[in-house]
Amino acid sequence: QESNLIMASKTAIIASCAAVAVLCGCVLLANSNRIHLKHGLRSAHVSAPAARGRVASISKRCAPAAAAARLSKMPMQTTASSSKIAGRKFALAPLRSSSTDSEPASSSGLVVIPEDYRLGGSLLGVAFLLGPALHLWPQFFLHALIGGFLTFQTTRVRFRFSDSDLDVVFTDGPEGSSAESVSTASSGENMLQGGGENKWSLKSVTNWEMWWPGFPILVYFKENQTKSDGQPHFFPIIMDGKKLYEQMLAKMGPSKNTKPAPEDWNLDTALDATPVGRRIKEELDGDIKAKLKEVKDFADIAKLFQS
Repeated sequence: QESNLIMASKTAIIASCAAVAVLCGCVLLANSNRIHLKHGLRSAHVSAPAARGRVASISKRCAPAAAAARLSKMPMQTTASSSKIAGRKFALAPLRSSSTDSEPASSSGLVVIPEDYRLGGSLLGVAFLLGPALHLWPQFFLHALIGGFLTFQTTRVRFRFSDSDLDVVFTDGPEGSSAESVSTASSGENMLQGGGENKWSLKSVTNWEMWWPGFPILVYFKENQTKSDGQPHFFPIIMDGKKLYEQMLAKMGPSKNTKPAPEDWNLDTALDATPVGRRIKEELDGDIKAKLKEVKDFADIAKLFQS
């Protein structure tokens, strides 16, 4: 009976890990905003004369800005006769381009959520357990692929909160590696989740969830900026889940479901966050149920089985 229980436990763990891996993979692939398939297909049909016409048009638009840049670098020397016109003195100032499309988000109250490698690292660890230990090679390659991709994305994707907006940036572009100064344009367009840039007004968020408080794996929010009837967004937790939760709790509107305070995060609140979790909680025996609040992180799970 004990061996059957162990085998059932292994099967349940493998099935749950596979489900989480597939979910995370789908979500992250949907948010891989550097794969601009639409733009690639369009550019393949652009003829050479049209391309030359676009280059000429861009050159005309950029000429004033280029002239202003050269003017700003020239030393300003004026004489008494040239600097006085009708009894007034004039000073030349460098011209500045009026374009603000590539400017970074306002630094007012800017908070950058730091990276967290636990999700990607956990999937890589499960992959090596499934492969070399259990010889489940298809599952090994699946977990290794998704875990590696998550780990790579963790190195460059950053969430930022200002007083009024949430945006997502990449820190590996030519603009530099500073998450505070890089522009929203670095992450491209969100082609697969409504289009437009990866920047949303906090006032436009109508609902948000995190699965699960204390054990964050996936975050969701819905906003009406992209679409008037609401556009959902899903992101795997490849950043500090607790800091992300704190910012969402403080700056986004109320969620449709009651959210526990960050200091109250534990396995009990995590199970209470979803209908499935509540059903699991009902099936647990009294001893394990009493220990749920003591489990505040993945490292504490062993406490459930201690006598």
